[in-house]
Amino acid sequence: MKKFLITFTIVAIVIGAHVILLRHFIFPQKKKTSTEEVKPANTVTPPLSNPSPAAKTPGIKPYIYKNATYGDLAAVPASKTATSGILVDLNTRQVLWAKNPKKAVAIASMTKMMTEFMVFEELAIRKDITLETQIQVTPTAAKIGGSQIYLDPKESFTLEDLLKAVMISSANDAAYLVAEYFGNGDVNAFVDKMNVRAKQLKLVGAKFYNPHGLPGDTAREDNICSPEGLVMLAERLLDNPKAAEFARTKVATIRENTSKPFTLYTHNHLLGACPGVNGMKTGFIQRSGFCITVTCQRGDRKMAAAVTGFPTRKERDIFMAKLIDWGYKQQPKTSAETDKPEVGSEDKNLEELLGKIVPK
Repeated sequence: MKKFLITFTIVAIVIGAHVILLRHFIFPQKKKTSTEEVKPANTVTPPLSNPSPAAKTPGIKPYIYKNATYGDLAAVPASKTATSGILVDLNTRQVLWAKNPKKAVAIASMTKMMTEFMVFEELAIRKDITLETQIQVTPTAAKIGGSQIYLDPKESFTLEDLLKAVMISSANDAAYLVAEYFGNGDVNAFVDKMNVRAKQLKLVGAKFYNPHGLPGDTAREDNICSPEGLVMLAERLLDNPKAAEFARTKVATIRENTSKPFTLYTHNHLLGACPGVNGMKTGFIQRSGFCITVTCQRGDRKMAAAVTGFPTRKERDIFMAKLIDWGYKQQPKTSAETDKPEVGSEDKNLEELLGKIVPK
């Protein structure tokens, strides 16, 4: 009996030692604290400032589609030309008109709204950078074509002048430069952060491949978003006084203290032509057609709209002006109400005014 107990004890000790060895040295288990977050294997880490400003950004209430008019709008026949679009009464959150509102479509230079938004968020949480910060032009930024301010690697600009160029005259080279700067020399890092932030903001259909909106080699590499996502983004930009200021500016000058001052002209020809329009951004590539996101305020009532797919700038602008005019003729609706009859809007003076504006 004594021998049995001794043998049993020795075997138990040996087994216990093997269990300890396996648990702690061969298959160790990480102890998780209550505050530790378990991250998916493919989590993308935001490359810019840390922590992310996401938690500090107030949410935007979802839009209400219950009483929306869908598809082609009888009162504004040119709606047949649009590939997608949306018109929202921002006061009530009611969608007044919608055509493929959640479909991801090519957005061209409307991309720059996201670029500006990202930069202004960074400025809100960083103490080392201001609008007066000087940014040296890089050789890579100077090579970006399309709409541009003709950057020279010998130059430097204030961040404010670059942001003006991005929003007012849709400068691709300026957009690339600010993305490169805030990505610590890596534009792709900035674009990754754009995509992370777009998901946090629930911008339906948003996917970015660059910070300026120039087309990719194929349609699969074009920046995309839905009309709903574009309007939500425009709403957020309106909340920033400086971003809103740039969006409503028709003409500004940069390089003022140099031998070659440069005048910035807005691409948004509805500013000053359509009553109440106070922003936001235009765009064009072959695969998007002429497109635009617009914000407008008449009295206390605010509207926002986005549309894509028009064959000319003039047709796009006339349609958007008439769409907004139609929207303001609609009475605000509650969720319990049904659609009221569409009201036509014929504004020949507005059409004549827009027709006289020569595309830049």
